[in-house]
Amino acid sequence: MKIRLFVLLLLLCYVKSIAQQEYKTQIFSFAPISANVKTVNGMVLGVWHYDYDLEMPKHINGLNIEINPVSPLLLLYIDPQKRIDISREVRLVQNGLHLSIGGFLGNVKQNGMGVSLYNITCASNGLTLTAFYNYSLEMNGLHIAGLKNDTQKGSGLQIAIFNNAGVEFHGVQLGLLNNSEVLHGLQIGLFNKTTHTKGLQFGFWNINAKRSLPLINW
Repeated sequence: MKIRLFVLLLLLCYVKSIAQQEYKTQIFSFAPISANVKTVNGMVLGVWHYDYDLEMPKHINGLNIEINPVSPLLLLYIDPQKRIDISREVRLVQNGLHLSIGGFLGNVKQNGMGVSLYNITCASNGLTLTAFYNYSLEMNGLHIAGLKNDTQKGSGLQIAIFNNAGVEFHGVQLGLLNNSEVLHGLQIGLFNKTTHTKGLQFGFWNINAKRSLPLINW
């Protein structure tokens, strides 16, 4: 009887410790964030967030700085479309300012401002400045990329050499090549293409479902 009671007490202590870990909050953390930390209200500093696959999602409210000298090499190997698992929920939510010599890679929701080499997220809301590309399933706000902005749907302003919205975009696409399946707004570039449009296209050549014209199309 005493042994059973002792085992039961140990089990209760273990369950209590796990429950406490799930709700631990800090004002500072190194990255990767510890498994028993759910929320950081303040600052995160580290090399990378390797814990996207943990059962408990992470929340960062404030400043997130990532310094990983290996990150630029990933541009040679990663496929943005394969980094997001649409069958899973968001594993990391960043609210505030994100600064990185690499970038997010996976099931991440970014709200605020991000400055990075690249960016791969489920959702990106606010302002992002990326040296190469910004890939997000949903992109809202102002997004400036040195090479490419790529999203399924979004709203706001995209500025890059190539802007793409695979489903629908509300706002302005500004670049050399602009593409949107459904466009509500404006495309300005060398080559503009959309299937369904409620707006205008300005460029050397413009294509939509109704017609193909130089200079201006509607």
